[in-house]
Amino acid sequence: MNRRILLAGAFGASSLAKTGSAASTAPRTETIPLWPAGAPGGAGVTVRETVREVEDQGRKGRDISGVREPRLSLHRPAGPADTAVLVIPGGAFNRVVFDKEGEEVCRWLAGAGYAAGALLYRLPGEGWADGQNVMLHDAARALRLLARRTGARRIGVLGFSAGGTIAAGLVARGDEIGYPPVDQADRDPLRINFLGLGYPYLNVPASPRSPLYPGPPKSPPPAFLFHAADDPRVPVDNSLQAFQAWRAKGVEAALHVFERGGHGFGLRAPAGSSAAAWPELFLTWLRTLGVPGQ
Repeated sequence: MNRRILLAGAFGASSLAKTGSAASTAPRTETIPLWPAGAPGGAGVTVRETVREVEDQGRKGRDISGVREPRLSLHRPAGPADTAVLVIPGGAFNRVVFDKEGEEVCRWLAGAGYAAGALLYRLPGEGWADGQNVMLHDAARALRLLARRTGARRIGVLGFSAGGTIAAGLVARGDEIGYPPVDQADRDPLRINFLGLGYPYLNVPASPRSPLYPGPPKSPPPAFLFHAADDPRVPVDNSLQAFQAWRAKGVEAALHVFERGGHGFGLRAPAGSSAAAWPELFLTWLRTLGVPGQ
């Protein structure tokens, strides 16, 4: 395992001050391997974990590929948490934008009173026997471990870009997502009480490079979607159509479309961009669902 990945909070700590939602007490952190005996279906995998340091909006971060040891970076708030959130970063299915759309978001959520786990997941096209499904397997396993480790009564998922595809796939495919069970946690049903989707890639054709998203299930959870109208990579129609599908099923859904923000902004929306408002809007939405933090 690349030692640098274990250095929780190596980059992006300044993001908390800019959101205005974090508590001053540092949350507790823990790294949880998803597959202690090794991820299944890896006989043909030859890639090695690679960390590429990048800079965006004046802040550094890590883009990670070649993940052979998927794991959950769990951030706990200073006090007890009744709600836990699985955070799934994006990365176009060829890397994991682990800091900008993972660790930074978890620190922010922990500061607001929620337990949060950033998922470092395997990627399709790297030799895994289950191909595109390995991302869903890692996410489903992580969701069960998050529920067990935190004991939270409510569980949510927040996915960004390609991570939004994975998050929506968890909701759409649910308990049909099968993998070799590891322990008692794998007997637990997938609990998703709410869903957050940031500039998600949902109009996805079936292919080896993306998990299949067949559309919302019959009884989807409440959803919060946000997107920038000027997104050059994922058209805003992805969020508009998902919002309409949720509403057609009579399920509570919120949609925020910002005129500027581009793609992949996480908590680093450009200065002067209305997209910077999404974190506080998300927390307000959670409160309306009866899911307050501390």
